[in-house]
Amino acid sequence: MSVSLRAVVVESPDPVSLGAFWSAALGSSIDPGSDGVVIRFGQHREQFLYITEGAGFEHRKHAPFMQVAAETTLDEEVDRLVSLGAVVIEKKWNVHPELNVGSVLIADPEGNCFEVLSSDDEIQAAERMLESW
Repeated sequence: MSVSLRAVVVESPDPVSLGAFWSAALGSSIDPGSDGVVIRFGQHREQFLYITEGAGFEHRKHAPFMQVAAETTLDEEVDRLVSLGAVVIEKKWNVHPELNVGSVLIADPEGNCFEVLSSDDEIQAAERMLESW
């Protein structure tokens, strides 16, 4: 048995503004919710990001609330998110920098931290490179 992600809930003092960032980041539409906004994501749009009105995560420091995987490359995805208003906090390499596989701790425009992981293609390329070492 396993579980599947159905929803992520984030508090924000301005759900509409933060929702605009996440809508662009996830490539999905933003819809009104009962106490904030809703963004459907995932392959069949059966997963939800609820952004509700609240204090936000100001006191969480750099604890990520979510991990997302790049579809292109890690660097390209991070550049795209930064252009939308995110801020890079730290880049971490898994194993060795030459493999170009890792994660980036990043903050959305309100400071909510999340991690962007290398794409599946980057991971597969790194595995092939490791086999040749």
